[in-house]
Amino acid sequence: MPARCLQQSENFVAKTRFILPFTEIMIPESLTLVERQLLINQYQILSKEADYNEREMYQRRIEILEKGYTGLYPKVFNALYEEVPISVYDEIESVLAMYKLINESVRSLTVEERELLQLDLLEFEGFDHNNGMYYHMMSYLVDKMGEHSDYRGRELKSHNPSCMIKYNKMLAIFNKIKVAKGSFYTATHLQEFIDSVANMRQEPGDEVVL
Repeated sequence: MPARCLQQSENFVAKTRFILPFTEIMIPESLTLVERQLLINQYQILSKEADYNEREMYQRRIEILEKGYTGLYPKVFNALYEEVPISVYDEIESVLAMYKLINESVRSLTVEERELLQLDLLEFEGFDHNNGMYYHMMSYLVDKMGEHSDYRGRELKSHNPSCMIKYNKMLAIFNKIKVAKGSFYTATHLQEFIDSVANMRQEPGDEVVL
């Protein structure tokens, strides 16, 4: 992309943010004359192939752009949301890979070994709905993409704002203890996970940054 076009694109994005509860919706507050004319031309082309209702919609959008009614720009643009960072996806996948191995390992224990462990402390709690990106990303993976079928129909919404702190403490153990493919954690390994969260409380530096 030519440098001038790239600069115009960056300027366009820089002025397009409205805050939503869990992310940002990208709607422009202002457009240059060139941007308005390009959009008008596109809507004129689309209106030629549209049915009556769509043609009316395109004509309204053209008029809003022609008159420069910036307050009505949300009626011109389809909503595009802020990108979810790949780090969020990677962290979700890491958490679920960890829980897959933990759950398989728990099933491999004897009844006596299970009774000696506080396994309830390791339960998957979902992701905090109030912080948005993790919860919505996982819901999409499970409900729309058909991935991680073990979680289909389960409550994925956590009201515990410390759930990511818990998972990060557990991931530190997950990354430290390596087991061979096809092998499971021992009761001793699982106790390390339990110890990492047993006395968990939110410290001043334990902030979850989304």
